[in-house]
Amino acid sequence: MRRHHLLALALLAFVCVLPLSALAEEAGPPVDGKTLDPAHTAATFRIRHIVGTIAGRFNTVSGSIDIPAKAPAKGHVQLTLATDSVDTGVAARDKHLRTPDFFDATTFPQMTFTSTAITPAGKGVYRVTGRLTIKDVTKTVTIPVRYIGTKAHPAMPCVDVSGYEASLTLNRLDYHVGTGKFFKMGMVGDMVEIRLSGEVLAPRPGCVKPAQ
Repeated sequence: MRRHHLLALALLAFVCVLPLSALAEEAGPPVDGKTLDPAHTAATFRIRHIVGTIAGRFNTVSGSIDIPAKAPAKGHVQLTLATDSVDTGVAARDKHLRTPDFFDATTFPQMTFTSTAITPAGKGVYRVTGRLTIKDVTKTVTIPVRYIGTKAHPAMPCVDVSGYEASLTLNRLDYHVGTGKFFKMGMVGDMVEIRLSGEVLAPRPGCVKPAQ
């Protein structure tokens, strides 16, 4: 009887502690002023299909953006997209996009961009030049990045949120995406419109969190 009692107590303790452990593992977004908040970062695209337009996104995006307003040349931008997270809302099409016909996600699991130079291009706008790698191709591209603004986070005391967005158009054939029979059939357009947006969180200087 005593053994069963101890077992029951151990089981109860495990059940009570488990939710706390799970919560501990679910760390919040980094508050460092540069790491993109994954839950509020998006990479979407549009491309022609015969005569219509198909839209999609990459669900797994990570990276950082740090563009000091007074010294943008000292800034840095880095972005990584998981190719197997491509999502157009149609499972069969997404599965095909992951094959060697298009992204070949098994061989090339990531697309990356790393900045090499940042220059101001107007109020809140920056020309970010860097190396873009898709599949087995790396090219230097320049992306206009717009700083949207900074606000106090309404749910996180002493934390400020800054937003950025960017857009560019690429020729997918330059990166060996879909260069086979579907290109020859004319089913998919060459040019892809890409839009990126994201938020970073930063501690507010001099702010003291209210007592709990």
